[in-house]
Amino acid sequence: MATFDARDWLAGLMGCARDELTVRSTDRYGEHETQVRYDRGGSSVARIIVTGPVHDMNDQAGVGHWVVAAQVGWDAKDAHKITLPESDEIVY
Repeated sequence: MATFDARDWLAGLMGCARDELTVRSTDRYGEHETQVRYDRGGSSVARIIVTGPVHDMNDQAGVGHWVVAAQVGWDAKDAHKITLPESDEIVY
């Protein structure tokens, strides 16, 4: 199992250090979506949305994937998305 550091990925997208981002809130919507909002310098700057695990029609149990999306800024025009194996642990 690999570990994916969502805050580190977000910091790379934003061009800042990981420790400049702090978690403002973590919200869970049902069993399949988590949203983590981040602050930088006291202002809300981005959020990570993790959905899943997603299982396609022919996937065997445990072989799905996570969809990880980053929205930077208030208008969410700067959005990024990746998929990760279901076996990966995601840390925020």
